[in-house]
Amino acid sequence: MNFYALHEGFYEGVQVRLDQLKAACEKLNIEFMAINSLNVDYTNLPTLTKKDLLYNCARGSQTLESILLNNEVTTFYVRNPVLNQTFSTTDWSILHDKANLLSPKTIYHLTTDKRLLKNYLDYLGSFPIIIKVTGGTRGIGTIKIDSWQNLISTVDYLITTGDKFILREFIKAKSGCRLIVLGNEVIAGADFAMNQDDFRNAVDLSQVKYFSRTYPEEVNQLAVRATHLANTEFSGVDLLEDDAGRFYLLEINFPTGFSGLIPVCGVDIPFKMVNYLKTKACK
Repeated sequence: MNFYALHEGFYEGVQVRLDQLKAACEKLNIEFMAINSLNVDYTNLPTLTKKDLLYNCARGSQTLESILLNNEVTTFYVRNPVLNQTFSTTDWSILHDKANLLSPKTIYHLTTDKRLLKNYLDYLGSFPIIIKVTGGTRGIGTIKIDSWQNLISTVDYLITTGDKFILREFIKAKSGCRLIVLGNEVIAGADFAMNQDDFRNAVDLSQVKYFSRTYPEEVNQLAVRATHLANTEFSGVDLLEDDAGRFYLLEINFPTGFSGLIPVCGVDIPFKMVNYLKTKACK
């Protein structure tokens, strides 16, 4: 049995993630195969079977994963897609909205039409509101708008970039939450304190401090359902908790970072991940 971990080069945290998955494979007597899509020989790729485990563990490698995917290989997908599901967190948010999961109100289209912008502002509530680029990570491309003049001048520029943006209700949160979903349960969860100097909390991951927490069952089930709606059995789910104790689903992340929660929660997340796929492959 082989575990194929795909990645596209190295950015912060990728090597640590690969090392942790490799250590988990060694404990389970599974051959670990890391494949960098930037330098792999595309004329000599393996044909994967049900006994092979496949996980694209970092951003990128969509093309390589699409080539390796088939109906047999064991993955974290609920149903193996024909091609890599290159959905962004925004696309998954649309699915979550359709399922009426509690999340910040969102307008999935940016416009310079001032009449529409006023309607959108009425729908979202009042300032501040959020403008977020589709496909952004770690808060890059997320903008907090505090006034009408700020909104129209910012939108006039953003429309010229050619990128896609959403408008979103701003949730005044007392804490952020990261839950790791595997299968039908949350295997690790932690709060993180809101950044007082920057409303974006993930720009500098070294500054994010986690605090282990057990969440109410309805919150766990929200995270599990949000994950499954994205056709995956594994994800990192981000929520915000407001002063009234309401939990708002921000997004799910697949693939997702998990290394920071291991020492905080005392859970061997990569071992559970690999063992989950091993069990699935043997059914």
